[in-house]
Amino acid sequence: MPSLRLHAQHVALKSNLLYDALCIPSLGTEVRLDSTLTLSVSSTYCPISYGSDRKWKNWSVQYEARHWFRKSFRGPYIGLFGIHGGFNLNRIPVFRLTNHRAEGNFNGAGLTFGFHRILSPHWGIDTSLSAGYLHLRYRHYREGTYGYLEYTKGRDYVGPVSLSVSLVYIIK
Repeated sequence: MPSLRLHAQHVALKSNLLYDALCIPSLGTEVRLDSTLTLSVSSTYCPISYGSDRKWKNWSVQYEARHWFRKSFRGPYIGLFGIHGGFNLNRIPVFRLTNHRAEGNFNGAGLTFGFHRILSPHWGIDTSLSAGYLHLRYRHYREGTYGYLEYTKGRDYVGPVSLSVSLVYIIK
């Protein structure tokens, strides 16, 4: 089996500043496979619980193969991604959950278009938009001391999946 060499300009660490601004911590890594191909894995985790039994908890992992039109970590790229995650939302004033709770998971895949701008030998900004297909499966509960299951539902979605403005640190 071939081994993957991890050295100068072959590994980057990144954090999505948009998610971080929303208090959804994110962390990712990207590994150079050759001069125009990289493999990226990013994750998010939001453990937020508010007062009055309100919560917005979610997690996701997005893995992606990227083809760079110039060199790895420079300029425009296109990627093929897969995503998996879960959520638990309770008594939030969106998605008609003011007096309800929804928990479930999602899986999907699609394309990413992005651009990496070099700021210095170690730092860069990566902007991207991912669009594709998601399949959501969730359980909807009525609020109360003994909240009961109202229904289980699956839903399909096609459209934008993620927007990223990431601060990138290239390990040299």
